[in-house]
Formats: sequence, structure tokens, C-alpha cells
Amino acid sequence: MTRTLLTHPYPSVLLKGAVERFTTDMRLIVPNLQAGRDIRGHLQGAGTATTLTQVAREVLRDAGWVPLTPGAREAFLRDALGDVPFSYLEPLRFRSGTLVGLQRLIGELMRARVEPSALLSVAAAGRERDVALAYAAFISRSEEARTFDSVGSEFFASRLPTVRAQRTLMHGFAYLDAAQVALVDRLLAPGSVITLPFAENARGLKRVEETLEALGHCGFAAQSLTGVATLSGDQVVAAYVGGGSAQQAFQREEFSDVEAEVRACLRQVHAWLEEGVRPERLAVVVRSESVYIGALADVAREYQLPLVSGQQVPLLHTPLGGLVQAWVEAHAREWRYSATRRVLTHPLVTLPFDGLAQARALQPGCPGGLAAWHEDFTWLQVPERTTWQEGLGVLQRLLLDLGVRDRCVADPALNVALTLLMDRLQAESRWVGECDREGLLGLVAHVLKTATVPVLLGRSGVRVANPLAALGRRFDAVWVLGLSDTLFPVRTVDHPLIDSVTRRRWATQGVTVPDASTLATVEEALFLGAMAGAGRELVVSRPRRGPDGRELRPSTFWSRIGEGRQDEADALPLGSESERLLAQALTGGALPESVQIKVQVERDRDAGQVGPHAGQLSQPIWASERRWSPSQLHAAGACRYRWFAQKLLRLEEVRDPDQIEDRRVVGTLLHAALEGALTGEQAGDKAEDRIRRAEEVLKQRERALWASGELRGGPLWPIEREEIRRTAVRAIQSPGFVPQGWTPVQLEERREFSVQAGEHTFHLLGIVDRLDRAPDGLTVTDYKTGSYVSKVVQGGALNLEVQLPLYMEALGAVNGRYFSIEKGENLPGGAGPGAEGPRRKYRWEEHRSNVNAFLQGLGEALAQGNVAPSPDHKREACAYCTVRPVCRDRGVEVDA
Repeated sequence: MTRTLLTHPYPSVLLKGAVERFTTDMRLIVPNLQAGRDIRGHLQGAGTATTLTQVAREVLRDAGWVPLTPGAREAFLRDALGDVPFSYLEPLRFRSGTLVGLQRLIGELMRARVEPSALLSVAAAGRERDVALAYAAFISRSEEARTFDSVGSEFFASRLPTVRAQRTLMHGFAYLDAAQVALVDRLLAPGSVITLPFAENARGLKRVEETLEALGHCGFAAQSLTGVATLSGDQVVAAYVGGGSAQQAFQREEFSDVEAEVRACLRQVHAWLEEGVRPERLAVVVRSESVYIGALADVAREYQLPLVSGQQVPLLHTPLGGLVQAWVEAHAREWRYSATRRVLTHPLVTLPFDGLAQARALQPGCPGGLAAWHEDFTWLQVPERTTWQEGLGVLQRLLLDLGVRDRCVADPALNVALTLLMDRLQAESRWVGECDREGLLGLVAHVLKTATVPVLLGRSGVRVANPLAALGRRFDAVWVLGLSDTLFPVRTVDHPLIDSVTRRRWATQGVTVPDASTLATVEEALFLGAMAGAGRELVVSRPRRGPDGRELRPSTFWSRIGEGRQDEADALPLGSESERLLAQALTGGALPESVQIKVQVERDRDAGQVGPHAGQLSQPIWASERRWSPSQLHAAGACRYRWFAQKLLRLEEVRDPDQIEDRRVVGTLLHAALEGALTGEQAGDKAEDRIRRAEEVLKQRERALWASGELRGGPLWPIEREEIRRTAVRAIQSPGFVPQGWTPVQLEERREFSVQAGEHTFHLLGIVDRLDRAPDGLTVTDYKTGSYVSKVVQGGALNLEVQLPLYMEALGAVNGRYFSIEKGENLPGGAGPGAEGPRRKYRWEEHRSNVNAFLQGLGEALAQGNVAPSPDHKREACAYCTVRPVCRDRGVEVDA
């Protein structure tokens, strides 16, 4: 008896041929377990179906081999490569990216069934030699330990002498790689049958043809079947490989973006379900799962559709994983403010107090440590020395006391993730013995990266499958998503260590490793396999733009498949109530009164009309009832809404003090240095005396800031501190610091005063940096770290400075100036008669009048409850605004 290869491009014909040749003594091998369930429905007396990878694992286990767990892969590879004498890769040996890259390349070589000795014989010196040595070391270590990685199951099984051949039916495969071909040759006894979707001189079947040739060299006899295309999948595949047309056999849709494509897909799925099709008979096929799974899950939840998927993601990429990883990182960062905030304000956490309010209350000091947030939360920190049971008990208490476990009742996905996390931790730690904090947290981080959970949970539902999981399956209806370039087919590139030139040279010497062009033919075989599963309905679609907004070209499959039917996707029923209401609003249809009110609010907002949602309050804000600072006046003068949102609604942006340079601390140190330079000033003091005093004060203030937690210098802080010292010294030495004839009479002082502007009284509190007696009278000096001077809007532009005139009125000064510490000179402008000049249009009386008019206008607007956005015409005030997500400004000027 010979081993037979049945070929035909139509899946239904191949299935019929397989059924006719099947006998009950045959083993059934399929590409995935779901395909086995499908084909067993057509076979009489078939036993349990299995996959080729499962058979390989059984062969290895029978020979005494054990599988390598995902959590042990990195450690095993690191151990195997520990003594390899690298040359090119030696400087990169201990980088995690090197291990990941080598792991991927070793898997590629095993699938190509490359012998280590053959690779060593053809590898050139340098990186090729390093790759060959790494591959040989990994294979040797695996055989020595009798341990196999899942990606190399077929490779290692095909090399064993104990493989037992048996009559077998293999059905549903689109192609086989070299390791699979070698194993099949060992597994399939005479009388076995393999089906492959192939026809002579057909387009798009190059990868299948290569598999056919490889099996032919192993002695398999090809037999071409005859039959006609009856199902939609058959007709579309026939047209694709034969260059014909199957326009009525499928539907082709194009959408603006991924979300629109997913919504149309699930609306069609909903329609199929309404027609009575069982969910298990429907499939949504996606090649780029990372792009589509999230959108599919969100829209399915909105539409209340049951979706199931075999895709797994690491625990680290789940909400629970994010919380536990934040807890791990908080230890590494010594529970600094930003790290603690990530843990205590995580959405899964429930606290006995308002975490976000506490986070804002701790700013701008941003103290570190758990005690700053709550005195009873110090138990969250694992001790330096502990036991596995006590250390993991801290994590268990976090999940219990902070409300995470309570959420599991209503969230099955969270329950599965939490159970898997604790089971893996207890299994790998064995829950006994002592350990240190670093080891325990390292184990937790390792489990988060290696343990995986299903993305879409469910016992049954509409199958979301990648093309490999759809091979060999039959569905009543199939929708294939993402026929755009880089989505389906995905981008195929050679490994950076072994490029296409190297692979071609190796091939001429007898070592064949597939390159990017071969991988492209695999993508086409997968695409044909995905379409072949459609029995009654087939829809293919593509987005014109990707998730990042980038325009996507149609893929080669999109153009080759032809036009298809052009049914109207908009005719499908909408999937949710919110979607129906949105469609009615966009088309001007009648809406419920509660929704109509919200629609009108949005229309008024876009039209720039004043209303309750456009910054018009029902209650006045009296300026005289508040205490103002110059910074608050500048904020309100730049945009009243920004001031209202930040100061009254407390919507300040939560900034990470460990990730953002704290210019406030730098300014504090520089101001302290300049103040110290003039403290205790005596007649006859020189610049050296001022510098000495400034440096002493600078050291004192630095120690105070460290002690209070306001200063969080990193490893480069000594360099930054020296730069601050030099900046202060340059400013003190500059002629503009204390000009000739000037005498400082008052240094940094907190002043409270009131200003009357029409009917409105402003009570101000400010810190005056310095007051000097100059030849033309008292002069106010305000230090600026850089060169930026805050201004308020006047005449539609940010051009009115208000701080100096207010300080001058409070102190009875005649002039005012801004002194830049970094530049060591006066900034252009200033206030008072001294700022006037023959070449300047500036007039002091006009300046005073404008400041008074600004205060009157601000007071009147607030008294009317008008906190509408009031930025300048150029929108400079909007450039760094932190409340733009809730701003109602649409670029239209609004009057009260």
C-alpha cells in the first residue's frame, strides 16, 4: 500500500475524498482541535482527533522528554548559551533583547529542520558563526536534559528513533514546514492519506506546491480529485487560484477605520444570529489580532454579542497585571510619590478615602512613602527578609483589602486572571522557605510576563479566529477582516542577524531557511484557508486607515479577490441603543426628550452660544471674597475657564515628579541663592562676599528641600547642582544684579495688600523678591529663572503685564523690573517712568490704566458668573493648557 496525497483546490471536494478513504483503524490528525470536531461529524467511527503538535509531544513524552514551561524558557536559553564563545554578540550577551532575538531565530531554524552540524559548516565568521554556535548549544542542551520547547516539538520528535508509524488521515492543512514534513514521513504508515488544497498551474498556491514536492520526495503519491464548486468558499477559492470571477459568491466592504469595520462586521453577525444561525457556525477571521481583538471585545460588549477566542495575552497586559506590576515597581522605586500613586489610584483599587483627591492634596510637595497617603497602609511594603508565604501574603492582602477580589463576582475575566496568578505564584514558589524581597518580587514580575490568559472568555459563541485556527473548519458564514497592507498579510521581514543574502548563500550549500518571500507565500496560503471555510456567506473587508490614523493601502489579496457583491452595510440593523440614537441625531430624526436636550447642548456649544455648558455659572463669583496671588491673576487673565477649572474645580494636571524636570525646585534654589547673596550686606562688600554667602545659603536650602521630599534628584543631581551654583554666581557677578548707586532695602518678603478696581476689591497675597533704593526712587525687582514673563489678555493678545504695577502700588515704588537669573540681566520692558524711552511707545500712566481696566473687567465677568473660555486670538494660552479635554472653546469669541 502507498501513502496518498489527495489534491484539489476546493475544500468540499477534499473533505469528500477524505471521508471516502477513511477507515476506523486510521488516526485522525487535524491542524486544530476545532477542525477535528468538524470533520468527525462527517466520519463514521472516527476516534479522537489530534493535532500534529500533540502527536509530537506524545512521542517525546513516551521517550522520556519533558516540555519546557513558558516561564522557564528564558532561564533555559540563558543556561544553554552561558558557555558559548560569542564574538559578534559578546557585548550584547546579557541584554534581554539578545535572548529574545536568538529565541525567535532558533525557533525558525528548528521549523526549517536545520541540523546544527550543517549550519556550523556553512556559517561565516562573525554573527553567522555566533548564530550557529547558539543553535548548536541550544539543541545540545535540550537533548542532554531531554527537554523540548513547544516551538520545536516536531523537530525533536522527528529525530527520535522510537517514532511508531500508523495509518493516518491528515486533513485540513494548507501547508507543512520542513520539521512537520519530516515527522509526517515518520508517523504515517502505508495506506495513510493526506489532503492538500492544490491544482496545477494555479495562482497563489506556491507554498502548497513546495509542501507537495517535499512529501513527494518522501514517497507520497499525488492523486488529483475531481469535483465542482458548490459552496461560497469553494467558488471564491476557485476564482482566486484560477483567475476567474466569483462576484456573487462573496461580499466586499471598505470602511474608514478599524472601528467602523468592526461595527459593520458585528452588525452583520447580529443579523446572522437573528436569522437563526447558531453562534458556533459563525467566524470572524483576523490576522493582526493585536489590532482587532480590543475593538471586537469593546463593540461586542456594547452589542451584547457572545465572542470567543483562543488568543492568549500575558497577565502583564491585563488590568490585574497592571496593578500588580505597579506594586512591584513601587518597591524598586522606594515608594516614591509617583510609584505610590500608580498603586493607590489604580481603577481596580477601592480605598477608604478618595485616592485622586489625596494625590492632589500631596502636590506640589509630592512626598514619598506610604505613610504620607495613609498611616495604616505601610503593610503594602514587603520586608527586606521574609518567607514566601508571608511575602505573597502581602500581595494576597492587597487584592483582598483593596477590593480587587470583590470585583471578581461581576468580572469573570478578572476572576480567571487572579486565580491563575495566585496558582502560578504558589506553584513556582512552593509556598515554603525563606526569601528576600528582591527574589519574591522578581518571581511575581516573571509570572506576570510568562503566564497568559484568554482574551475573550466563553464556553460558546461566535469564533474570533486567526487563519491558523480557522484551517480545516467549516462555518455557515465567515467575515475576514483587515485586507489592508501590514494587517493581512502582515509585514514579513528576515531576522536582522540572518538576512536574505545570507539565506540564499546557505541554500546553495544545502542549508535551506525560508526567507521573507517564502513567508509571504505562507500568508497567501493562510488567506485561502480562511476563505475556504465559508459555506453559505463570505464577507471580506478592509479599513482605509489604521489604528494610528495612518492611511493603509489595499493588500494584494484585496485586488486579487475581485469586486464581489456591493451590498449596503448601512442597511443592517444597528447593534445598540446608543448607536441607533446617534444615527437618528446625525440624520435629524426625532429623539427622546432627554437625548434631545443633550444634542441641543452640543449644538449650542459648537455654535459658541452662551449656556450652562459654555462657562456661564448660575452663581456669581465675588472677587472680594477670594484671596488672589499674582499667578492666579495671570491664570484668570489668560483664560477665565482655565483658572476656574484649575483653581475652583481642582482639575490640575497630575504630573509625575519623577519623570518631569521640576523647574519649581530649580527656581527655589536660585532665588534662595540671590537672596542669600544680599543678606547681611555691608558697605564695601565685594562680589566675592556675596558669592560666599550665596553658596552657603544654597547648601542650606538644598538640605532643607531634600529633607522635605520636594527635591528628588536623580543620579545626575551633582552635575545639576553645580550648574545651578554657576548660574547663581554668574547672576551675582553681573552688573545688573546691583547696579551702580542702588541699595537693597528689603529682601524676599510676603506682602498682603488690597487693590480697588471700580466696584471690585482684590485682596492680594504676594512674595516680593526685592526692593531697592535707586537714584530715581524705590524700585521693585522680581526674579525670573529664565526669560518668560506671564501676561494677560488685552485686546485679544497676551500683552499686558500686571504683577509689577501691583507690587509697585503696594510698596509705594516708582519703578519695577524683571531680572533673569539665567541670563544675568534685566528683561526687556519693566514698569514705571523709568521704563519709558524715546524709542518706546510705552507710557506708565497708560500701563496703570490698562491694569485697572483688566481688574475691573475680570471682577465684572466673575460677578456675572461668566467663566467662559477667554483665550487670546492666537490661542497662545491654549498651547500648554491642561484642561483642554473639558474645554468648551470652539474658536468662537463669546461675550457674557
